[in-house]
Amino acid sequence: MSHSHSDRRSRGSLGTALLAGACCAGAVAYAVLVGPSMLPPQDVQTANAASPEVLGSAIEPREESEEESGPVGHLRIHVSDRGLAWVQTLNCTGDLAEDPEPCTVMAEAAEELAGDPTAGDPGSYGNGEPGEASAGELFTEVREGTVCTDKVYGPQEAMIEGVWEGAEIETTLSRKGSCEEARWQRLRAVTEQIA
Repeated sequence: MSHSHSDRRSRGSLGTALLAGACCAGAVAYAVLVGPSMLPPQDVQTANAASPEVLGSAIEPREESEEESGPVGHLRIHVSDRGLAWVQTLNCTGDLAEDPEPCTVMAEAAEELAGDPTAGDPGSYGNGEPGEASAGELFTEVREGTVCTDKVYGPQEAMIEGVWEGAEIETTLSRKGSCEEARWQRLRAVTEQIA
């Protein structure tokens, strides 16, 4: 190995060692200067998040009636599909443990609709509170002037009438156009044959 080649190699090792040393010195300086600012102040008491005192004050126990409450209503649904027709009724008492499954599905659809700020007319929210869906909002018809596609998704049609969460319901559904299809899918729990 030539003398000039070994000089280059030792200078490269020296440069790498100096760079590594500077990085380590910078890390130590950062830890000394910035580290203490990340610690809590001395006069602050910390609490274990799992302690019963903290959990008891932070989490309110849910009442059983809240967990099991669902929609209340009585609907009569007339459905026609390719020459077949049927009439069915849906009775929801508000007790999701006892009510038929479509009552639970309708409750979930109402929750999703209430969480969607673009759904429905702001004037149709219950009690005027944003995010609280009114009873009839699940059944709201497509507003005039709404932009929809003309695609036909199916020949099915339905007429729904009754009372849902205290609101009178009388509406028709079809699967003609994207907006009507969206309504059909939202209300599919009542338009499919209820077992």
